[in-house]
Amino acid sequence: EEREEEEGGEEEEEGLVPEAVESILEQLLSGLRDSDTVVRWSSAKGIGRITNRLPLELADDVVGGAVDLLAPDEQASAWHGGCLALAELARRGLLLPARLPEVLPRVVSALHYDVPRGTTSVGTHVRDAACYVCWAFARAFDA
Repeated sequence: EEREEEEGGEEEEEGLVPEAVESILEQLLSGLRDSDTVVRWSSAKGIGRITNRLPLELADDVVGGAVDLLAPDEQASAWHGGCLALAELARRGLLLPARLPEVLPRVVSALHYDVPRGTTSVGTHVRDAACYVCWAFARAFDA
């Protein structure tokens, strides 16, 4: 019993997040890459809700995980999920202004996302999600 009190006190003192929450966040971040739009959307919503309850330093780590999905070597589903997550985080005021120089160029790339596939191309859903990010930025930040 004494050991449990020590561990609980330590956790509160250092502001650590329970392993279960970290595990859930990892699963949600990987869900942002899923081939199913509903899974990506639900993951983004879950990330926003959980991150809203974390200390800002840890929330910024989650933002970094979402930003990492907007990379040239990622699939369209990852770009879509990353944009959805960034919009959800920005909407809740969790994307801090210090991150904007890193985030904005990637969002601009997402606004232009277009990958030719045969006689068609892929990217409409990524561009739509990037517009959602822009809308969330407009709502979250003062001019």
